[in-house]
Amino acid sequence: MNEVKEQTILQEGLVKVTNLRTLIGTQTFSISQIKSVRVTKQAKSYRPVWLAILGVLLILWAYFDETGGFAAFFAIGILLIVAAMAIFMAKPSYMVQIGSPTGELNILRSSNLSFIQKIATAINNAISQRG
Repeated sequence: MNEVKEQTILQEGLVKVTNLRTLIGTQTFSISQIKSVRVTKQAKSYRPVWLAILGVLLILWAYFDETGGFAAFFAIGILLIVAAMAIFMAKPSYMVQIGSPTGELNILRSSNLSFIQKIATAINNAISQRG
């Protein structure tokens, strides 16, 4: 019988791509089961906008309160606005997405686009070597 030898195409950190399989951490994906590979960008969430709106409402409530009983809400409102800005300004997240007989799977996520592209290219090379 003609036995295929496993050759490493890329190994970086917890990711290893060979001509027969892809290992990401403890998960293993057979190259023969991967039909397609692509890089996708995770859409930004607009939940931070709601945090900012809530923060502004709390600040306004504390500002226009004549009794002064809601002064602590001013600080909470500021914290909510700062948290919303931090979340909204965070780096985008990219994913390696594979097509398999069971559907689309996101197998790796990172904010480092070049790393994700390197992994996707290595998996594509493994698929092309399979024939």
